[in-house]
Amino acid sequence: MDSAKEKIAENFGNQYSTYSEIWKIIDEKWEHQLHRDLHAAAYYLNPRFKWEDDFSTHVEVKKGLYACMERLISDSSDFNQADAQMDEYRYKRGLFGMRAAQNSYKTRPPVEWWDQFGDHIPELRAFAVKILGLTCSSSACERNWSTFNQVHTKRRNRLSAIKLNSLVFIMFNKKLKFRKSRLQKKEDNLIFDNVSSDDEWIAEPNADDGESVDARDELALVVDEMDNEFRGVDLTVGTKEDNEARENEGDDNENDITNLDTHEEDDRLSFED
Repeated sequence: MDSAKEKIAENFGNQYSTYSEIWKIIDEKWEHQLHRDLHAAAYYLNPRFKWEDDFSTHVEVKKGLYACMERLISDSSDFNQADAQMDEYRYKRGLFGMRAAQNSYKTRPPVEWWDQFGDHIPELRAFAVKILGLTCSSSACERNWSTFNQVHTKRRNRLSAIKLNSLVFIMFNKKLKFRKSRLQKKEDNLIFDNVSSDDEWIAEPNADDGESVDARDELALVVDEMDNEFRGVDLTVGTKEDNEARENEGDDNENDITNLDTHEEDDRLSFED
């Protein structure tokens, strides 16, 4: 990020008045959304960055590294071992000093590189693989924007940014609350009112054909169970409370939005003129 900011300043002729506003926007996003301890730890443990001359020695890098170690290495003995093994990595000792390791750290994925050449420091290798193996995902942002689209419609397109954020906060957390309540329920009463019956072909028991009534009833029960399992009844029906909750969820969200529109007097949630 520092390199990107310096490039921006260079493109603006290194005149602070011309790029200061851009830097301000970048710093705001970086500090509140992108600057995390995991980023610092991955930066330190990636040899492609660590072994370069322009590696940043800022104190925040070390703080982020050890913050992740304290959280992800629960065993105190493993923590001390990983901390002591840092010098092996920092000064390219052991397998790290071999020509194969030196020739491949810029081109090989860092997780594979650590797995291949970190055998002599197993505790630190396990931590490095865990950190560098994490992948970035935008799924949470996509779910958040999906909620924004539900709130910010053509009919409701003059909401202020603060009020829009509040509405999304309510809707998103109501969904989480509903999911949590479903997980906590112990009842599993299935509703078969809407399940079609496919047992018309089963004939009534006849005492003249020589087969006992109990045997026929048992066979019919087994067939019904197999048929329900095949058609996935457990996936198509649910509890009565769940069905009612799904039907009322949309109405509850709309009521919350309406109440905020008509009764909220807080300046933080007011319409913009």
